[in-house]
Amino acid sequence: MKRLRWYKVEWPSSIRELAKRIKLRIFDDESGHGFLIDRVRDDFLEARYVERVEFTDVVIDPFGKELKFERVEFRNTLFRASSSSPGLELIDPPRSVQALMNRLSEAVDFEVAITPAVIDVLSWSTVLQSAGGVVASVDSLQIGALEIEPGIVAKVLIKGDRDVRTACATLTSDRKFAIEKVQLRLAPPYRGTIVLSATGSAALSSEDSIEEFLVPLRAALAVVMRT
Repeated sequence: MKRLRWYKVEWPSSIRELAKRIKLRIFDDESGHGFLIDRVRDDFLEARYVERVEFTDVVIDPFGKELKFERVEFRNTLFRASSSSPGLELIDPPRSVQALMNRLSEAVDFEVAITPAVIDVLSWSTVLQSAGGVVASVDSLQIGALEIEPGIVAKVLIKGDRDVRTACATLTSDRKFAIEKVQLRLAPPYRGTIVLSATGSAALSSEDSIEEFLVPLRAALAVVMRT
């Protein structure tokens, strides 16, 4: 399973200039936190934000004696900054990414606003299937804020053994609603699923190489963000 999350940001300089600024905040033993750059191209860079975390484990032995063990942990947050929208991609992000956001803002002298991407998830899945060339069926939809009657709403999960979009249109006809998540089941020769979220995230589960789906996934997202 690979999880990705996107944030909307317009970098104030070129990607290569951004890489130079990030290198000024490189990770080392003295700082305890900083960046490590893995790859730089004209239109994107791939890097990691590393944090050194020290803490103490406390264990009580059978005689009630308290034993303390010092431990060190290195937390890595992988990210991809690009010149195309939405601009920032996190790969398998931790629960909190605030430290990374703060350091990226510092690197560009606080000249940017980094905000979670909000996406028309159904359009994203449609573009992915058409322009992206990914053969799959929408076998699950999560709908939120479905108005049953004025003042009463419901959250609904629609699942099926075939494409569920027609059934969704029937259920939501003339009602207010919001599609929160879409699951695409990959067609043979591929196996697995891609779950897209309107909050700008994706979860890929496949027995095949996940990397081959990232290119059309990113391209489809860029198309939707431009519309």
